[in-house]
Amino acid sequence: MVRIKSTLSMLVVMSAVVGLVFVIGCGSSEEKHKMSDLLQEFSKTIDEYTDAVNKADTAKKAEIEEKLKSFEHRWADMKMKMADQITPQALDELDLDFKKISEKYKSLSGKS
Repeated sequence: MVRIKSTLSMLVVMSAVVGLVFVIGCGSSEEKHKMSDLLQEFSKTIDEYTDAVNKADTAKKAEIEEKLKSFEHRWADMKMKMADQITPQALDELDLDFKKISEKYKSLSGKS
């Protein structure tokens, strides 16, 4: 009876340790956070661009367009650097988000 109890206790402890490893190990990576932050910054810049287009502020619009072009280059560079550091699924998801944001910019730039 004592042996069964110690084996069961050992199993519970090992299960807890393995579960903890999975929880800690399966969290978002720092690289994914960096890419997500860039996407958020890109989205905010698109919102500024939308505001400039609506107000017909050509000077601000031209300034923001330069920023947006730099985002495209930064995204391409970051995507190449981070490709082997995050999962392909996460990279595809982030890239899809970037393309959606880019489409918003392209539709706005076509209107102005």
